[in-house]
Amino acid sequence: MKFLTINIAVTCLFAFNACSQNTAQKQNKNGQHIGGNCEGCEAIYESSMSFEKLRPVDTLPDFNEPGPKIEMSGIVYQRDGRTPAADVIIYVYHTNQKGIYATKGNETGWGKRHGYIRGWVKTGKNGFYQFYTLRPAHYPEGNAMEHIHVTVKEPGKNEYWISEYLFDDDPLLTSAKRKLYENRGGDGIIKLIPKANGIAHGTRHIILGLNIPDYPYAGLPKIQSGLAIGQNCPAFDPVHLSGADSGKKACPMCKYGYGQGIMVWFNHANLDQLKDFAIALEAEMINRGEKNLRVFLVYENPFYKENHTTEQEILVEKLRKWCTEHGLKHVAMLWVPSPVDKETCGLYMINPDAKNTVFVYKKRTVADKWVNVEYDNETLKTILKEF
Repeated sequence: MKFLTINIAVTCLFAFNACSQNTAQKQNKNGQHIGGNCEGCEAIYESSMSFEKLRPVDTLPDFNEPGPKIEMSGIVYQRDGRTPAADVIIYVYHTNQKGIYATKGNETGWGKRHGYIRGWVKTGKNGFYQFYTLRPAHYPEGNAMEHIHVTVKEPGKNEYWISEYLFDDDPLLTSAKRKLYENRGGDGIIKLIPKANGIAHGTRHIILGLNIPDYPYAGLPKIQSGLAIGQNCPAFDPVHLSGADSGKKACPMCKYGYGQGIMVWFNHANLDQLKDFAIALEAEMINRGEKNLRVFLVYENPFYKENHTTEQEILVEKLRKWCTEHGLKHVAMLWVPSPVDKETCGLYMINPDAKNTVFVYKKRTVADKWVNVEYDNETLKTILKEF
């Protein structure tokens, strides 16, 4: 997919995901090409194993060589960011420990350019994928970040590239370069977590079509969820994982219902798609002051069918850590037991099939409501018009 010359490496340094995506690709079944130009994306078809036989887990050829071992895993979601996507092919490749796309001499096709360190996985019904490899090195010139290239192929559509896996602790990944990251398919800047077995673990969830040009997407389904405008917001006692009442059980309406605010009830496992939205709401609370705006993010625990008490405690701790990592000191993250819990979601008439239900309340009354919204700037502007 990417050239190996110094000039192109420099281009990649500043253009991240766009470097050398230059040739036309095959059309999807509807005849519409998505994703823009992508040189080398057809390498996804070079797997030695047929797509039908690919598994959700793969070990790349370099894994048993000397170097820092890493394990990458995540869930691939459909464009709604909530529904796991099955039968998606993911192709990855990267440099060796010297920063080159090493070959062994018997490569054919794009393997001559991409090297022998590459692999293929196919998601199962739950959208899960995982691969084991070594953390790639910087190019020898030292002018490009450590990265793993990735191409996806979903049923019925042509293959397309998504943003590379980058590493949060890479010294070349500056603040300026983070701002250039395109988030094609979602955030791929990885925070590696060391494990006892010596393998560092990274998580990346992928949202098909997110920030992909010409992707056919008509939006989330229009469904009914939540109290009607004009209804009173009931009392309920969730656990607060961030905000003024962090670590406590407290009724948000009993304490703050006299004012005005936003409640985002969300039912999806991938928190990172909410990240930028939550950070923007945190900034709004700081700018406007808590007397003028309160924000509550209500996590409905979509894992409720499988969890027992210990697993829930682990998940709650992960949520707390997520809030801390993203600086949520004013926005309150609330935990409720499940999307069908009668004493929380039931009181607010939340539809468990909704990805999210957003209320604006004023003096404890629903002033406006939206269901299945995108977490983008347009949605934020629309909501904030109520204040």
